[in-house]
Amino acid sequence: MFNKVILIGRLGQNAEAKTAQNNNEYVILNIATQESWKNDKGDYENRTEWHRVYAWRNLSKFAKTLQKGQLVTLEGILRYREVEDEVKGATFKHRIAEIHAISMKRLSKVEAADDPSDGADNE
Repeated sequence: MFNKVILIGRLGQNAEAKTAQNNNEYVILNIATQESWKNDKGDYENRTEWHRVYAWRNLSKFAKTLQKGQLVTLEGILRYREVEDEVKGATFKHRIAEIHAISMKRLSKVEAADDPSDGADNE
């Protein structure tokens, strides 16, 4: 069996660093990908998909340097988790898809060249 995701997209906001309950640092990235196609009338249409990406351990150090608008490529695995939400007094469960990054590389230049290094396999 195989679970692999490859994305090339842009960050919708700066990386968000967090700390897990076990004191491990991780970073959350919101990455947009876009696809285009011709409709029946011959006009181009676009769709943007937003992906929630988690970078853990040493990869989180690299991910913290990423900035809104930068183009990145990443490899990861797709994971799901169940959450409960309450809407107008009714509780319902649903699943959220998340990508846990294994490797990551910056494809566009950095404005403030703080850390020009790229992420490596660290999952």
